[in-house]
Amino acid sequence: MKLDRALLKKILYIMIILVMAPFALEIVLLADVVGAEFAALFAIYYLKSIAYLVYERWLEAKRKMVSICTLLAGVYLFKPRIMLPHFAASSLLLLLTSSLLLSCLMWLPPIYLSSGPLS
Repeated sequence: MKLDRALLKKILYIMIILVMAPFALEIVLLADVVGAEFAALFAIYYLKSIAYLVYERWLEAKRKMVSICTLLAGVYLFKPRIMLPHFAASSLLLLLTSSLLLSCLMWLPPIYLSSGPLS
């Protein structure tokens, strides 16, 4: 059996259909009705719309992360004059006592002040 260009194309189309079959059953039905070539083109078009959808969700998640970071930048806890001394003190306390609970207790006052009951 000789592998010529037409046979290789058909094998490629069938492989594309087999890969897409678990995710989009309509492609298998389409291949049965109109042929593997058209079904492969439909699969590429189908993947294009999914790629756009994923890209839009990525942009939305990116926008949300930027807005969250902007909100957190204004919080009392993340100001450098508050965060650096507390980070140094909790790290030193963790190093000296090996108690994560005790070192985390250093963060309670700034967290309480960041929550807004006194501001």
